[in-house]
Amino acid sequence: MTNDQSPTPNPQTPAESEQIGPLLFVPNADYPYPFDVPVPPRFWMEEQTGALADAVETYMNGERLKPEQLNLIKIYLRQYLERAVMTGDANRNKNLGRVEKLRTTSDIEQFAEELAEWGVEAF
Repeated sequence: MTNDQSPTPNPQTPAESEQIGPLLFVPNADYPYPFDVPVPPRFWMEEQTGALADAVETYMNGERLKPEQLNLIKIYLRQYLERAVMTGDANRNKNLGRVEKLRTTSDIEQFAEELAEWGVEAF
């Protein structure tokens, strides 16, 4: 490819898709974000590799997460918190810092409950 040529788009990756770490998200009209924000958070149901859905299912079943599943959920939560509308006196930076401290399914469950108090429903 010369400098004056544009890269050829991958026909299997829609233009509105977004890669976040190893996760690939594609917008789904069934899961619209209800607030007008510059960049809406991606919902876990929009992720296309299946790895995040597997991790979320493990979490929702209260099962022990494998290290790679925990990492995927942290990536997901981080992008969600960076973009989501938060109410009240929520401290976005403090909550983002807490993501790194999550270690267990129980930690995630408690964190998600606290986020819900600020209007963030990531799951």
